[in-house]
Amino acid sequence: MKNKLLLVLLILVPVACRNTPRRSAADYAAQRRQPAQSPVAEGIERFFAHPEEVLVRIHGRALTRGDFLESVFRQFGEMTLLSEVIKEEIFLQEAERREMKVEKEEIESEVEEILDGMSRDLGRGDAAGGRIKLADLYEKQGLSLNDVREELRKKMVSQILVKRVTVAMRNPANVDLRSLYEKNRRFYTRHIAYSFPSFQDQPTAGQALKKKAAMEKALQAREKIVGAKVEFAAVARAESEDRVTQSLGGDLGPLTAATPMAESLKKVIFSLKPGEVSQPVENPRGGYHLFQVTRIEPEGSYDEVKEEIRKNYMERDPDVEEIRQAFYRLRTGVRIEWPAEEG
Repeated sequence: MKNKLLLVLLILVPVACRNTPRRSAADYAAQRRQPAQSPVAEGIERFFAHPEEVLVRIHGRALTRGDFLESVFRQFGEMTLLSEVIKEEIFLQEAERREMKVEKEEIESEVEEILDGMSRDLGRGDAAGGRIKLADLYEKQGLSLNDVREELRKKMVSQILVKRVTVAMRNPANVDLRSLYEKNRRFYTRHIAYSFPSFQDQPTAGQALKKKAAMEKALQAREKIVGAKVEFAAVARAESEDRVTQSLGGDLGPLTAATPMAESLKKVIFSLKPGEVSQPVENPRGGYHLFQVTRIEPEGSYDEVKEEIRKNYMERDPDVEEIRQAFYRLRTGVRIEWPAEEG
């Protein structure tokens, strides 16, 4: 049991082997197995050798190493944590077998990308303002951004290697490129909405009049755009009853097959060519829409872009599901031994 707990604890406390980026999976593997030192614990074994040692006092109440461990295992579960450590170790050994290396520049790039993403989210697109908010947020927890960078660096080596092993295991012969083409095509779309209340069964006279009026508005707007050559975005700003996108000229951004939207609407959108304006389309939830696709990515037919799709697939970062499937494949060839517990 003690050996299992030692293994689990590797994921919980900062260990010295992760403080400095390793140039290869082999170096990283060797270093992470050395006795650990950290600000939290001077060696993982100390958690078990001195469980009574006080880590911190809160309102005078002592929190010992034993209290810390008990709380961690109670919250996360020993086997849950252990399974994650096993998963990481399997990927690490595969990276070592493939003689993979991780450069320091890669680690720094990944760390800054994470911090930039967090900053943009906090600043709602304003990365500089968000970075200030991020620093303030961590300062309230007693951490500086440099502290956060250091913690992220400790995790990056294994994360990069997990992704790299997953990519290396890809087999382009097993990929349905046409399915990827259809699934990932992005239709950059604008719309103009004219509302009428939704109803079930037969509409009342008042509901029917509102629906007819919405259709007439949509037809008139289409005539302005197609016949009088008025800009679609200008009509959307002036007339659209979708208050969210009105000020954006009706911009809906890129839509894909996975976009949560009524299939009847997506069918119309995906049939349009760039610049083309749809006829009024009824929304099952009420209202009429005019749609315009401004551009499609990737451009061209499947036959024209399939090699680009293959290349993008082989180079893109794996998602969680692909990493999970790669682990399942690796796991089938791994020998895992569970020594009998003493006593």
